[in-house]
Amino acid sequence: MNIQSKNVLKITVFVSLSLAAFALSACVPSGEILAGAAGEGDATSEPVAATAAPVVEIAATPIPLPTGHIIFVSNRDGQMNLYMTTPDGVEQTRLTTSASEDINPRISPDGTRVAFVSTVDGNMDIYILDLASRNITRVTDAPEKDSSPSWSPDGTRLAFESFRDGNFEIYIVNADGSNPIRLTNDPAGDSGPIWSPVSDEIAFVSNRFGNADILLLALNGTISTLTTNPAPDSAPTWSPNGSMLAFKTYSGELSNICLIGRDATNQHCITSGPSEYSTPVWSPDGNSLAVNAKQSAGYGINIFNVIDNSVTELYSVGIEPLGTPVWSPQGSHVAFQAQFGGDLELYIVTVPTNEFSRMTSVTAYDGEPVWISQ
Repeated sequence: MNIQSKNVLKITVFVSLSLAAFALSACVPSGEILAGAAGEGDATSEPVAATAAPVVEIAATPIPLPTGHIIFVSNRDGQMNLYMTTPDGVEQTRLTTSASEDINPRISPDGTRVAFVSTVDGNMDIYILDLASRNITRVTDAPEKDSSPSWSPDGTRLAFESFRDGNFEIYIVNADGSNPIRLTNDPAGDSGPIWSPVSDEIAFVSNRFGNADILLLALNGTISTLTTNPAPDSAPTWSPNGSMLAFKTYSGELSNICLIGRDATNQHCITSGPSEYSTPVWSPDGNSLAVNAKQSAGYGINIFNVIDNSVTELYSVGIEPLGTPVWSPQGSHVAFQAQFGGDLELYIVTVPTNEFSRMTSVTAYDGEPVWISQ
């Protein structure tokens, strides 16, 4: 499978015989230049035929092939486990083999480990898989649900949501499972922690003000409010430099995609109206957001450029993206899960060319992709 663009830009370079000849060329028959244009008074001179214009072909900068690996969830072997594939789908490897249900993979900042949620005997806990050794470390061991792991920037800790206190609260824990610390303590539900990529701040969703809002949590337990909209806000995602967050704000069953500064300033929406949008995902350079969206012709992926406010619609007939998309490390491709022919498979789209390629083709659930550079 070759998804590299092969477009070639042809540039024709016209060479005139002289400036004077060019100036007169509009007044004479095609293919001829009057002799008088070259030498005044020389009435016997023969017409001079124009020389053929040389053609120079300049190859456009090729789009790099996607590299690294994509980790995903599949039940192709009877239960939900973690798998890994190359972007071309050729090499697919099973990573976890237990009888438990493994979901929600999250890559460590250095790309060497995967935190995930596993259900054993009806209870959810968080584990870490070392990709090199395939060793698995159990991180949480509570009688109630622990889920939604999010890595600290240095990869030494995880934030997560836990129901061990009778409602959802935010905790942090060392990556080896030691020193769990409860950071929130409110009768309302606090969930979906997302650790800043550059600091010890954690964004999370809470309904302590009557509906879902996005709050900011420091490791000493200090909480500041980011959004207080009358409509529910959810799905916060940090920009790569940690200066702002993208999130969804709801209008009934539909939502808009909005931005807000980390200091709660400059809140604004980048969508023109509510629609069916997925969780927004930042490109590696922080200039764009990829969002599954309902488009005029069906369902596809919208690329919102936050610099110039342009929108690019990526789509292919019959492919309906679901879940949350993920960018390639180079930022030139997006992987996603999609419904196709009654089955859920993994696909890649080349962003500049709108070329879609299928990665998996097994009759099973294949979803929740995350991309690593190795």
